[in-house]
Amino acid sequence: MAREGADYSQRTADAHALRKAGMTFAMRYLSHDDGKNLHQEEARLLSSAGIDVGVVWETTANRALSGHAGGVQDAHQAAAQAKACGMPDGRPIYFAVDFDANDQQKPAIADYLRGAASVLGGVDRVGVYGGYWVVKYCFEHGVVKYGWQTLAWSGGHRHPQAQLYQHQNGVHRGGMEVDLDTAFSDDFGQWRANGHVSAPAFPYSASDYLGAQRDDSHCHWGANAADQANVKKWQAKMAKRGWSISATGTFDTKSEQVCRKFQAEKGLVHHDGRVRGDTWKAAWTAPVT
Repeated sequence: MAREGADYSQRTADAHALRKAGMTFAMRYLSHDDGKNLHQEEARLLSSAGIDVGVVWETTANRALSGHAGGVQDAHQAAAQAKACGMPDGRPIYFAVDFDANDQQKPAIADYLRGAASVLGGVDRVGVYGGYWVVKYCFEHGVVKYGWQTLAWSGGHRHPQAQLYQHQNGVHRGGMEVDLDTAFSDDFGQWRANGHVSAPAFPYSASDYLGAQRDDSHCHWGANAADQANVKKWQAKMAKRGWSISATGTFDTKSEQVCRKFQAEKGLVHHDGRVRGDTWKAAWTAPVT
């Protein structure tokens, strides 16, 4: 089951407000900038609120071009910071490639990640954050176990092996500005601090992203472009009808809420937030009220 979470660079956060807003995990920074880094107290508060934690190392956007030696140096620092935050042994660290890398730069990025793996104890503890083509290259060359793909530099593609997908930037959740992420894997490197058990002990309802397991006739999140195109088409139609919704191609909690309201307004049989055949048809044929 897909899960919704957030990443942010703010030093302090209201963990319970984030959880109430539907966030089930938080991806946080390790870096040279103490003002944006995860700290033990925040990790403890997130964990106690039922929010899983994951970490990403990022200094400069193109730091991964420093190759093997840079990866070794950064992994030592990242591992020390993660341990100080309470990350359990064996959990992975993502390393950011926060730019549109070209083909000539990708081998250096792979060497950087190999350097990180040599410090962390192997590829199983290494993840990469980046656009589709970087994530694809890293998986194909066996230098990472985990992938966190961003919508940027991805050309509308989503890599099927990427456990995390950052699909929306600069939104407000829990009283703060965050980027939104979806986890498509049970294991995306998450953990909880101070002995808290990382387990989905909460219901996945309005807070999760709809996947192919939902019996939507036309609209659901899937791994292929046709699924995304249908979602985007439906969202655009809802926006044109006056609903406050963006055509992102991801059927998120906002989309489900709009769908429920639309179904109720039109007196449809189902008010469940799923775009069934009658809901799809009504989007194009029902009078605008």
